[in-house]
Amino acid sequence: MQDESTVRFRKLLREKIIETIDSIPVRDQYALVFFVYANEEFTYGDLSNLPEFFITDMCESDLADGTDPEERWNPAYLSNDEYHLIDYPDDTALRPELTDALVEWYRSTGLENIGAENEEEMYDSSYRYIGKGPVGLAELLGLITGIAAELQDDGVIEAKFGKRIPVILADYEFTWYMVNATIRANPRGEADRYVRDCIDMRFADETLLGI
Repeated sequence: MQDESTVRFRKLLREKIIETIDSIPVRDQYALVFFVYANEEFTYGDLSNLPEFFITDMCESDLADGTDPEERWNPAYLSNDEYHLIDYPDDTALRPELTDALVEWYRSTGLENIGAENEEEMYDSSYRYIGKGPVGLAELLGLITGIAAELQDDGVIEAKFGKRIPVILADYEFTWYMVNATIRANPRGEADRYVRDCIDMRFADETLLGI
C-alpha cells in the first residue's frame, strides 16, 4: 500500500501527463515518448543528478526512411515539441509545478542519497551495465511506467490518436531499465516492435530484460 505522499504525488503526476497528452496535436504519430533522464547538471538546492521528465511524440512524416529502426527509435532524432513536466531551469519562476512536487515527495518518503549511484553495483562480471540509475530515478520511473500502463489499458492513448501506439520510456542510451519499463508500460504488446528492434540493434540485452 502506498503512503499518503506517494498517492498525492502520483495523482498530480497522472493529471499532468493526461493534460499534456490532450494538448498534443494529432498528426501521424507512431509513438509517444516519455523521456526520463538524470543529469549531474540538474540541481535543486543541495540536490543534484535529478531526473527530468518530458513528453514528446514520434511521427511517420518526420522520418526520412521509415524502415530504418535507428532513425525510427533513437531519441537523438527527436525534433518535435517537448512538453516538460519536470525540469530545472535557473529561473524558479519557470520551474514546472511537478519539479517542486517531486523533491517534496522524495523528502517526505525519507529517500536517502538522492542522485547517488553505487559504482560497485553498476556492472556485472561481463561488464554489462546492470544499475538502475541514481537514487530517485527508479522511484520516479516506476510511477510513470505504472501510469503509462493504465493509460494504455484504459484506452486513453488509443482514444487520443485513433489507434494503438506505444509509449516509449526513453533516455539517451537505451538503458536496459528503460526498455524494460517500456515493456511494462505497454501491457497489450504495443511496444513489441520497438523492443525487438532494440534487441536486433544490440541496444538491449534479452537476458537483462528477462525475455
